[in-house]
Amino acid sequence: MNLTDQQRRSYLARIGYDGRLEPTLEALTALCRAHVRAVPFELLDGPDGLVPGIDAASVYKKVVLRHLGGACMEVNNLFAALLRDLGFEVTTHASRPWLPQDRAYTDTGDHMILVVRIEGVAFLVDVAYSQLTAVTPLRLDGSECTEHGWRFRVLRDRDGDDYIAQRAGAGGRWSPIHRFTLDPRGGEHFATILDLYLTPGTGSPIPRTLMCSRVTGTGKATLVNDVLIETADGGTERSSRVDTPEAARAALALIFAGHPTLAERGARIWQRLVGDPAGTSARAAAPSAATFEETSA
Repeated sequence: MNLTDQQRRSYLARIGYDGRLEPTLEALTALCRAHVRAVPFELLDGPDGLVPGIDAASVYKKVVLRHLGGACMEVNNLFAALLRDLGFEVTTHASRPWLPQDRAYTDTGDHMILVVRIEGVAFLVDVAYSQLTAVTPLRLDGSECTEHGWRFRVLRDRDGDDYIAQRAGAGGRWSPIHRFTLDPRGGEHFATILDLYLTPGTGSPIPRTLMCSRVTGTGKATLVNDVLIETADGGTERSSRVDTPEAARAALALIFAGHPTLAERGARIWQRLVGDPAGTSARAAAPSAATFEETSA
């Protein structure tokens, strides 16, 4: 997608950005920070039986014109179009999220990430992920950055060509987030992933799972069905049960601040999947918060 001048202005207004636009690391970092605070991660289409368009033009209409959010393969793809328009060198890639309960990575590369090169240096960029990951662009050489007491880095796997994104909290232990290669993966790959997740009869948990998240002033808030996971200053996180309509509305108001349409829609989905006694089987079939926090793209 080639943005027109008006589309570029509208996109920048949508994320509340009025800073510098030269293809520099300073501008890229500022754009990432603005983007994650303005555009929530959300997978509401799946529970509503909808299949979103993931091409940049479709996502532009959804995120910019309709003032909604989206998943990684939507929002990161749209952000890539903006960065290219501003003169950045950008490629899209498929990463394999870490499954803590299995102590393994997913078999499919279902999370879209960006690699942005500035003056020959590659950076990992990700503005649309359900779990906590770095907002700051990360070099691929093990250099660390710290956000709200959490440390982040990307290391190269000693046994191959993969790169591994990691984070460490207050305890100091490094945990995997996902792994990826520098082989680009575009729309065709992610269209296959979309079919796998949203086609009826595949057994995917996405249609039975309410999931959304938002970067906050102290970290990140993620809602997965009836569990709210919040990271905070000092490299800490806590989970709380969202088992009443009031608690659900409060969690959704936090994540979808400034997006009343999404908050209302999320509340309806929560009632259907969690609040309605008939949703018991759906809750049992859906993945746990720990599972889905790590696996969703």
